[in-house]
Formats: sequence, structure tokens, C-alpha cells
Amino acid sequence: MNVDHMLRELLFRKFRLGKLSFEFLEALLAVCITGAAYLLRTPFEKGIPHWTYVLAEWYLALAAAVLIQCFTGSRKKALGTYAVLLILPAAVADGTILRGNACVGALLFLCALLFLERFRGQSGAWLFTLVTAALLLWSVKYAGLLIGCAVLWQNRRLRIEQLFVLLAAGGARFFAAYRAWLQAGYTLLTFHWPNIYEIVGKEAVQNQPVEPAAVIGLFLTMGLSVLLLYLLGMGKIEMTPVQILRIFLFCGLFAGYFLPYVDQTYGYLFGVLAILYFMLAPGEFLVPMLLQIVIYAGYQECFNGTSMMPMAVFSVIQFLVTLWLGRRLLEDSGVGRVWRVKS
Repeated sequence: MNVDHMLRELLFRKFRLGKLSFEFLEALLAVCITGAAYLLRTPFEKGIPHWTYVLAEWYLALAAAVLIQCFTGSRKKALGTYAVLLILPAAVADGTILRGNACVGALLFLCALLFLERFRGQSGAWLFTLVTAALLLWSVKYAGLLIGCAVLWQNRRLRIEQLFVLLAAGGARFFAAYRAWLQAGYTLLTFHWPNIYEIVGKEAVQNQPVEPAAVIGLFLTMGLSVLLLYLLGMGKIEMTPVQILRIFLFCGLFAGYFLPYVDQTYGYLFGVLAILYFMLAPGEFLVPMLLQIVIYAGYQECFNGTSMMPMAVFSVIQFLVTLWLGRRLLEDSGVGRVWRVKS
């Protein structure tokens, strides 16, 4: 046996670790991708981020790969997901340049989705509920997930007591955070997320003890959320992995588009979910592509002071993407058929 034949056999040799099987070439690619991602985080002035964030980003990519493996059974898609998430521009911008911890929140939510998928029945639902409740208590920027959880409850994926736990956790953090922020003297110029305030004008009202535009945005978000749940409740959505990701993508982007005081880290989780969505629905590649551009624009404005284009442009792009996702959800829930029957 010559050397060429030995190397060929080694590259395509299969290994097993418990239930996990992989080829040597796939393991080699994973090691190279991990090394490239580590080197990608070294050329900045602040150096390598704290080891806890490096581990969190690595575990996030690993959890996403496991989710795709569970959803599709494809090792190639799982490896592609792992690679994309390690070199994602928003991940480098948040963890390395800004030294943020958004990767921790995204990791927690991916673990919650993994529990919901792997542990069928109430055990998985309760694990999902507890992890998501901890995430909602940790930061108000995940409040949009509450709408998605309510949609899961409408479609009998969660029980009413589980929804109450999530509403209590998210509502407590939401009330405490916005009560403090409304009295802190912030303006809508303080934050860097391309939402509706970039279009209607953030500087209309200044030097007020409470920002009126922020109060209007809060009531508008809650009112539109109730209307959205009413519309989606008229039909029934099949709880496939693609639909679950579409629900959380739409609900999170929808809430963040109208909520005030939302910073650039809001988009980190939804950038990760968009990559998973692409792996499950590659025909809809425009959704994750446009979202990555929008999300990175917020980070670019944060650490450069300006973005590549006016932020209102990215706000319009995000609105169109959110509108398209909402239309797909309404179609999948059969709301159009219900309206035709009633009319």
C-alpha cells in the first residue's frame, strides 16, 4: 500500500464517538475552522476576548451544529453551520471589538431549542421554559421571544402554566428595565439598532424627563403584539423546525422594530437564528443575507459612529424582511382560508 492510498483512506475513514459518526476530513476541517476563527479575533487592539466569551462563542457554534444535525441529519450542513457562526461578522464585532456578552444569551436560547427538540413531551417543554425564563430575566432585549412563546402555546406546544412562567419572568424584567430607562434621561439617539425610530426621526422630542416617543413605542409594541397573536390564533401552524425558527425570527424582529432603547446587541441572537433558518430553508437565502447586513450595520455605527449607509436604509430593509416573514406565517397558519370562509 503506497502513501497516496494510505492518505486517501485516512481522509475518508469514519470514526465513531458514541452515537456520533464523522469522517477524518470533517474533523480536520472543524479543527482548521476553529483555528481560523481564533486567529480572526487576534488582530484587534484589544486582543483576544476573555476566555469565557471565546468558550461561549465556540459552544454556541457547536450547539447550532448539533441542532442542525438533529433537524436535518446532515453532517455537511452541521459543519457549515459551525463554520459560519465562528466567522460571523456580528460575532467578531460583539465578542472581540466591543467585548459584549450577547453570545451567552444566544447560547442559552439555542440550548432551550435543543431541549424542545430532543426531549419530546412535557420534559422538553419544561426545560425550554426554564432556560428561556432565565434568559428573559437576564436581559430585556429578549422580550420579543415572549410573543413567539405565546404562538407556541396557541399551537399547543407549551402549556398555560409554562406560558405564565415565561410571562412572569419577561414581564418583570421588561417593567423594571423600562421604568429605569424612561427616567434615566436617555434619548432615542443613544442606541444603535435600525428600527422605526431611524425612519420617523429620533430627534423630534428632546430634553424631556420622559421621552414621549419611547412611551408611544412601548404601547404600540404591546398593542400590535396582541393583534398579531389574535391573527395567528385564527389558524394553526404546523410545528416543524422551520416554522419554529420562522416564528421566533419574526416575533423577535417585530418587537425590536417598535421597542425603544434597543441597542445593536439585540440583533445578535436573530443573526444566529437566521443562519439556522438558511440551513433548513436554503431557498430563502435572502432572509439571512439581508439580516446579517442589517445586524452588522448596527455594530458598525456603534464602534465607528457612522454606518456604511444611512441607518434609515437598514431600517427599511429590516421592515421588508419582517413583513415577508409575517406574510409567510399568516399563510402557513391558514388565516387567509379562515377569512375567505367567514366572508
